[in-house]
Amino acid sequence: MSEPRYVIPPNPARVPLDLLARYTTRGPRYTSYPTAPQFKADIDREALFARWREGDAAAPPAGLSLYVHVPFCQRRCTYCGCYTHVASNPAAADGYVESLVREFELAAQVVDPARPVAQLAFGGGTPTFLPPDRLAHVLERLWAVWRFEDGAERSIELDPRSVSEEHIALLARYGFNRFSLGVQDFNPEVQRIINRVQPYERVAEVVEALHKAGRTAINFDLIYGLPGQTPDSIAETARRAITLAPTRIALFGYAHVPWMQMHQKALERYGLPDPPAKLALFGAAYDVFVEAGFVPVGMDHFARPDDELVKALAARSLHRNFMGYTTRRGLDLIAFGASGISAVSATYAQNLKELRAYAEAIAADRLPIERGYLLSDEDRLRRELIIDLFCNFHLDGAAFGAKWGVDFAAHFADELGRLAPLVGDGIVELDGATIRVTPFGRAFIRNVCMTFDQYLEADADKRRYSQTV
Repeated sequence: MSEPRYVIPPNPARVPLDLLARYTTRGPRYTSYPTAPQFKADIDREALFARWREGDAAAPPAGLSLYVHVPFCQRRCTYCGCYTHVASNPAAADGYVESLVREFELAAQVVDPARPVAQLAFGGGTPTFLPPDRLAHVLERLWAVWRFEDGAERSIELDPRSVSEEHIALLARYGFNRFSLGVQDFNPEVQRIINRVQPYERVAEVVEALHKAGRTAINFDLIYGLPGQTPDSIAETARRAITLAPTRIALFGYAHVPWMQMHQKALERYGLPDPPAKLALFGAAYDVFVEAGFVPVGMDHFARPDDELVKALAARSLHRNFMGYTTRRGLDLIAFGASGISAVSATYAQNLKELRAYAEAIAADRLPIERGYLLSDEDRLRRELIIDLFCNFHLDGAAFGAKWGVDFAAHFADELGRLAPLVGDGIVELDGATIRVTPFGRAFIRNVCMTFDQYLEADADKRRYSQTV
């Protein structure tokens, strides 16, 4: 049997405006299911940790994915939706570093640290806010506690403004093999508006330093939907990005959520694009990347045809977790640091966000969990369905039902019925129990997945997600 081939879907900016208006609503991005609003502060910690230990007993033990959050930034970017702490002096993070390395040890008292680590990611904030010697201390303690597979993916977010050659040499020594550069936009006026000025030449210097260190797996993070952007300007940003030979591009839609991130209100005086204008921005960059040979992956990523993400998409095995798209399905994710979210076995657990509270919990030798969730069997069933649809745009309902021991058509009869308008609009095709999101319909994948979300109707009056399209 020949391997399924990837499809280059049509440019989402070609979507008819009436269809765009019909499906533009607020909904989850489905980095988890159930989504974060369902997490509870009164989580039963003993029940949570009992599930965490389930992976230890598996044969072979489930692999691990580790995420380390460094929330510090030297200045605040006005578009940012992440949990960050602004400080000008790197010494401000010294206490946090000590809490972080102690958290490595506390987690190893619950989950067997001999389980193989197949994936590691550092994010923020700005991981390179930490001077090389402090970052080295974090890495040394992490390696002392946990066991890394030889072929593990080891990635880190880099801010071109703060990363040094010493940082890069250190990361190379510890085997880091994927680097995500926060570019956002190369246009000087857009950079001024979002309070993130970093010339193209500086990004080029960092890329060159990575290449000299033998590191070529480089991602660029870009954002569309920012004030000051035009289709011409974002197309030029895309073209300039391509000249630096990244292997992956993440083209994130700006999520304007000032009720969660008050500093975002500063952007409103510059004017924000409406949904059609925002989609036109995405479309302008989309054309540039596709013409340069990149393959669209998932909702907002692009990769070279030989990239493992593209191969996984073609094989319908692409996966997604809190760190983004991945080929490593079935790993238990443990997150360290303030605000980090773990996804271990059938649980979610989010750490305390406020730095003082986080440090106090660690000082009391207690994992700093603020809230969490224990998934039911129905949650687990729907989580796998939603992730498969979201990542691979296809679901074989008969095979899925056999795996989970349910009659798919009967179990999801109401949901399949609610897909009828999307079928009529050419977004979805149904063939018996098989669901296929059309190439045209991929722009509406969040709307498709929302059909299977049991919690959205109850949350309708308090839904405060970003826009779906």
